[in-house]
Amino acid sequence: MKGHGGKREGAGRKKADRSLQDYFETAEEYLEAVVKGLTAPDAVRVAAAKALIQYQKAKQRAPILSPPPAKLRAKTAKDVEKSRLSDFEEKAAKIREKFKKKEAQKNDGC
Repeated sequence: MKGHGGKREGAGRKKADRSLQDYFETAEEYLEAVVKGLTAPDAVRVAAAKALIQYQKAKQRAPILSPPPAKLRAKTAKDVEKSRLSDFEEKAAKIREKFKKKEAQKNDGC
């Protein structure tokens, strides 16, 4: 009895011919070829490449631009001192102006 159960010749969906597809080493190479128009996009392959690319290529991190805490404290202290000095210079300039005006008034009055 051959007709009962098991695999039958010609049954099921036919397999797609994948011999004409290009081969790429990485997902990034495939996506780049699709973007450049070197290969026809296949929705399944594009989705798979997008999912795989994060595992094949290391994420690029932003460089740490912040100086160490000791340098930050030193810079802050220097900025505060500079601010105090500029405030002092502004006040001193105002006092000098007042003094010059008083001296000019004394010289005119004599």
